[in-house]
Amino acid sequence: MEFSAVNTIWVLLGAALVFFMQAGFAMVETGFTRAKNAGNILMKNLMDFCIGTVMFILIGFSLLL
Repeated sequence: MEFSAVNTIWVLLGAALVFFMQAGFAMVETGFTRAKNAGNILMKNLMDFCIGTVMFILIGFSLLL
């Protein structure tokens, strides 16, 4: 498989869209909860993103190669 600029840009665009989707889901979920729980919800979503990123690097990226 050859690496090209088009493939790299497409993957980066998809990654950016997923990153912004995660932020959007955090805002929606925070809007559905009480104000006192907003910090907990945002921290949960941040940890979800961090753990998901590490798992992708460890497992998912190796499957791509």
